[in-house]
Amino acid sequence: MYAGHIGFGLGAYSFRKTLPLWLVLVAAQIPDWLDAGSCVADISRGPNGMYTHGFIPVGAAAIVFALLAYAITRNVTGTMIVALVVLSHWGLDYFTGIKPTWPGGPVVGMNLYARPLVDFALESATILAGWLLYRRTLPKSVRNHGWTYATLLMLCTLQVLAGAAFALSLGGHTKC
Repeated sequence: MYAGHIGFGLGAYSFRKTLPLWLVLVAAQIPDWLDAGSCVADISRGPNGMYTHGFIPVGAAAIVFALLAYAITRNVTGTMIVALVVLSHWGLDYFTGIKPTWPGGPVVGMNLYARPLVDFALESATILAGWLLYRRTLPKSVRNHGWTYATLLMLCTLQVLAGAAFALSLGGHTKC
């Protein structure tokens, strides 16, 4: 759900345009960034990504990003949106993969990565919905510029490439 998280972040941004867009997009993907950083640094990510994708680390990231959003904007509604965007990461990943809950708890999820066409449809719908919400925040004079559609195409292409990379990694059974 890599590009899907961006689509969700774009949609969330449309409800509070006073937030920095970069903050919302980083918040949407922070568990994946932490997971990738742990992998690159050769730090244990725990069983099934427990240290980056379990309830506790996602909740902690939501608090950190909420505090950052409040420090930047002094806007309580925007702060809550950013926290919910971080928390949405776990919920969205529930559909596409299998994710940890808490230490010693179950690993759950629908694992739609095993059904690439269904995964593609779900992620594409998430991207499209988020892009449509984001697009409405743009001035009418630029809503139909080519770059807005190029952004949508780029996100869908990113989603296809991420899905292909996952498939090539033998279903995610590699070290990283």
